[in-house]
Amino acid sequence: MAKHSIDQSDVPQAKAAKLTSVCVYCTKGFTTRGIPRHQKKCAKKLAHDRAEARKTRSYKFCIINESVYEVILSFLSNQTLTKMQMITGDHYQQCEPDLARYCCKCENDNPTIRARACCLRCKPKTGSTVIKEAKLRYGMTDKDYRGAVGREFKARLGIMPDVDFLGRERCHWSTLEQYMLDKCGSKLAWLRILFKKDVKKKKALATRLQTENRRYFVEALSPAFADYLSSIRFREYDKDVLRQSYQRYVELKAKLGECGFWRHMDSVKFIKTGKGNIEDVVRAIACKTA
Repeated sequence: MAKHSIDQSDVPQAKAAKLTSVCVYCTKGFTTRGIPRHQKKCAKKLAHDRAEARKTRSYKFCIINESVYEVILSFLSNQTLTKMQMITGDHYQQCEPDLARYCCKCENDNPTIRARACCLRCKPKTGSTVIKEAKLRYGMTDKDYRGAVGREFKARLGIMPDVDFLGRERCHWSTLEQYMLDKCGSKLAWLRILFKKDVKKKKALATRLQTENRRYFVEALSPAFADYLSSIRFREYDKDVLRQSYQRYVELKAKLGECGFWRHMDSVKFIKTGKGNIEDVVRAIACKTA
């Protein structure tokens, strides 16, 4: 009987095992092909990426030459220099961080002469305004406003009207802006004017509030004491000092009565400073008025 030879090609081959990979975040196993798709949705990987994004990043600027670095800084606006100063912790001589708060967010050192801290570049305005608003937003004086209105009239009509008439007329926003740029010479110089006016305004407001608070405090102690302090021009603002002066005022007035001797120079010095003894003050006033 003939032997049948078995052809090896007819034997089915065993399937090769698929390669697997382990996710480094959740330690689950996936095929090499499926691991990228899994990591796009892996909750632990997403949480890890968010935590990394929240970390503070530090940047190093490679500066080969200090003089080159200074030239680069000269190209930057004051707003950009202010931000770099905050990031790096360095101090740049040409940076004026106090002026940045008066600039628009467009990063070009444009003054915020529009509402909502915007400049005319971000929110163009073709209308006009009056002298009161121009002084508030542009930091202009009466003379500046009249000069800007006069420039507009001369350009349009070729004549220069009366000075009093100029102060009552309206003026276009763009004309006011160009006038201030021409007058100051640069945006930063204009911003310095706005900064100084704002500081002056805040100081005046703080002084007025302090004066009002002092007046209410003294009148609460005694209206007569308030009149007395006004008559001797005592400008003290410290409440503890005023309270002590009031106590001396009450004691001395009780000793001298209502005859008016307590307005004498010795009594004024005693009430203001507390120096000396009340009996000596009474005796000295009695001798001088005898």
